[in-house]
Amino acid sequence: MSAPELDNLADSITALAGARNRIPLPILLRETALNVLILSRIASNRLPDKLRKEDIETAADHLVTQLRHAAWELPPPTPEIFPPDPSPSHET
Repeated sequence: MSAPELDNLADSITALAGARNRIPLPILLRETALNVLILSRIASNRLPDKLRKEDIETAADHLVTQLRHAAWELPPPTPEIFPPDPSPSHET
C-alpha cells in the first residue's frame, strides 16, 4: 500500500473507533492489553535476534501495563437498566 492509502485506512479506522461505544472502555482496554500481549509474543518468538525479541517483549509489557492501569483507574461501567416489559406476562 502506498502512503496515501495507509493514511486513508488509518483515518477510517480512527473514525470507526470513535463511533463505536458499545464496549465499555475498561473492558476494551483490558481486551486490547490481552491482544497486544498475545500478538507481540507470537511475532517476537519468530525473530532470530534474541536481543530484539527481548526489546519488543519489554515494550509490549510496558504498553500492556499502561492499558491495564488505565482500565483500573476508570470507574466501573454502570449496568444497563431496562424498563419493565409492558407486555402481559404468560405465567400460569
